[in-house]
Amino acid sequence: MSNYLITVNSTPEPIKAVSRFEGRDHERVARVGETAVFLPGNLSYFRLEKIEASFSCIMLSTSLVHQVASQADLTVAGYGEWINQINRYDSKLFQLSKWLEDEINNNGARGKLYIESLSNLTALQLLEICNASHRKPFYVSRKLSDPQLARAIEYMNVHFDRDISLDELAKVVNLSQTHLIRMFKQTTRLSPYQYFIHLRIDKAKMLIKSREYTIGEIAAILGFSDQSHLNRHFKRVTGLSPREYLST
Repeated sequence: MSNYLITVNSTPEPIKAVSRFEGRDHERVARVGETAVFLPGNLSYFRLEKIEASFSCIMLSTSLVHQVASQADLTVAGYGEWINQINRYDSKLFQLSKWLEDEINNNGARGKLYIESLSNLTALQLLEICNASHRKPFYVSRKLSDPQLARAIEYMNVHFDRDISLDELAKVVNLSQTHLIRMFKQTTRLSPYQYFIHLRIDKAKMLIKSREYTIGEIAAILGFSDQSHLNRHFKRVTGLSPREYLST
């Protein structure tokens, strides 16, 4: 296996799992919420004792992980000393796996900005786990400058009607994707994806109140895949459906 592998167990009852690496079998009883991290070239097979089991398996390319490490100013000291991590309970990996699974089940409805952010955050969490014993601070807590924030928001406003990517937004403010995610959230308390959705919903509110367009037309104007896509995000942000908002 040439990629990093993260497994997340969501089987309700305990289940026997066998992983073969470093030339021998490693048996364990996996419980719901347990995560494991396997390094490239370090896993021969992974076997479960039951057919009916529920696992999420996330593969991350070495190029992505090394890119995120570089962007996070992480010195990967002792990289050769990293080992596979099994029998872990990592709430961040568990939640990231659920968000990724939901996005797959929704056929990528939330777009590039969302999935790229999740991929970067998953890689960063993997690095934090593997590098725990050789850790240096990953980043200095700081915010976007006013010009950087203004450029990012302006770009979102100009391109509100299409599926922008995290990479193009990072280039606008001359930051790596990893730094953009962290610094944007420190500045606005929202991720770039969340801010972009809020911005589109604000525009939807104005268009709804203008009464010039149907809800379906507004969804198309704002770049949502369909009316139900707009409805889901609108209710999540405002607590009301577009039609309920129109009657307020």
